[in-house]
Amino acid sequence: MKNRKRIKKGILLIMGILLSFVLTGCRFGMNDVKASVLKPQSTGVSIEGHYVYQDVINLEEGKFVDETNFRNFTAEFDLNGAQIGLEKVDMPRYISKLVNTFDYFLEKYRVNPSRLRITNENMEVVRISTSDRSFYEVFKLDDQNIAVVKGSNLIKLRKAAATADAGGQTEESAKILDFGESDEALPEEDAFFEPIAGVLIGLREDRDEATGLSDYRTLWITNDGEVQEVYEIDDILFPRKEFWKLEVVSDEIEGETKERLNIYAITGTPSSISEKMEYNFPSTSLDVSFVGNNYVSVLASDEETDRDLMDEALTIPVDGYNSYNPVNINELDPKDGAPAFINSLNQVIQRNEELKNVPIAREDILNNFILRRHHGYWMMESRFVTTVDENDTVYKVPIALKPTENIVTYDDLTVPWVKIKESIPQAIDAFNAPGNSFLLVRTPKYLLMYKIEGVDEISREPIQAIEIKEDEEIIMAEWARGEFVKRWTDVASKQGTKIIFVQNRR
Repeated sequence: MKNRKRIKKGILLIMGILLSFVLTGCRFGMNDVKASVLKPQSTGVSIEGHYVYQDVINLEEGKFVDETNFRNFTAEFDLNGAQIGLEKVDMPRYISKLVNTFDYFLEKYRVNPSRLRITNENMEVVRISTSDRSFYEVFKLDDQNIAVVKGSNLIKLRKAAATADAGGQTEESAKILDFGESDEALPEEDAFFEPIAGVLIGLREDRDEATGLSDYRTLWITNDGEVQEVYEIDDILFPRKEFWKLEVVSDEIEGETKERLNIYAITGTPSSISEKMEYNFPSTSLDVSFVGNNYVSVLASDEETDRDLMDEALTIPVDGYNSYNPVNINELDPKDGAPAFINSLNQVIQRNEELKNVPIAREDILNNFILRRHHGYWMMESRFVTTVDENDTVYKVPIALKPTENIVTYDDLTVPWVKIKESIPQAIDAFNAPGNSFLLVRTPKYLLMYKIEGVDEISREPIQAIEIKEDEEIIMAEWARGEFVKRWTDVASKQGTKIIFVQNRR
């Protein structure tokens, strides 16, 4: 009996000791919880905070920006709202991604980030949106500095101190800022809506498996605010002071099939294409990638018909095209051309280990380039070839440089590409009419015409749709507006045939 009592007392004693430890432990745990409630952690928004103006740079080289319009510019971000300048959204979504800085600015703005004084190799981009619209992309330069693109300007901001920098912006000064910046976003001539516009779209089809030849055609697409028309013309019809035609001709030369260009005027005093001319045949295969008023870009090869493997990339003048002498970028852009090309080449070399010990003649890329379409813009692309163990490899070099107006007369997007992709996920390319008459969006099977509503929004549904082939590539976009549209329509109607819009796209 006594032993049982001792055992019982021992068990009670041990249980009492254990209970005291447990209660003590719970008390410590609650203290920890209290501490976490009293000192909340970060919300998870990496750019959270208030930011004030630091600097502004126009995305286009040499354009002056009046800094006084931006000195009161601020931005603020948290989970409840986001504000940039006067624009704000409630309950925003923040999506962050890490990008290669050079590639990002090359693809979106065709500019070298070093010119914008951004030297980070990689950069965090925070995309802000709501359930019904996109807002802005914010570039996190470091823990204290961010940048945003507004219109055609890159605005840099730094995180404000808790008190000193946060104030100082009145509603009135913000209004002055907003109106002052708007003129920078669009060229002065495009500040007012122009309902009448038209575009000549040049198309090149993939090579036919049976004949080995590519077909070329031109679409003339117009909109006057109410009525849309489309004409189809064989080969490439393009404007200069008069209208010209471009053809790719295939001939047998000394038992070998070769291709060449044929370019001639069809209005004014037309060229006589029957006159004797000693034509040059630059290669077995010749593909046109760009047609402008004064220059044409072609890919050429004696061995390959795959455009990705063609090693000769030539941009040649329309006048004297038969010589096939490529222009050097220094002739077209003597200030920024060569530095941009060399810098872009160095970026490609840094990203490819196999190139770091291969001798590359950097000067060769300056006259071995073409223009091609990429996400709503014309982009320059150079090429070079390396030979290792008798195997040739063709490398492409996308150039971080906007083509000058002597190459591309007009190439602007009022509606940002990211908004176009949000509205039309199948979008491959887009073309913005000068004067904002309409936006033309290329999907795999259609050219869709949308109204531009406000500054940078498009209509929910397209007003017309034009059927094209999936393997057709756009090689030209030449614009007319106002009174010039009628003259261009007269020429297109004589050279081609009117086609009917596709109404049902299902």
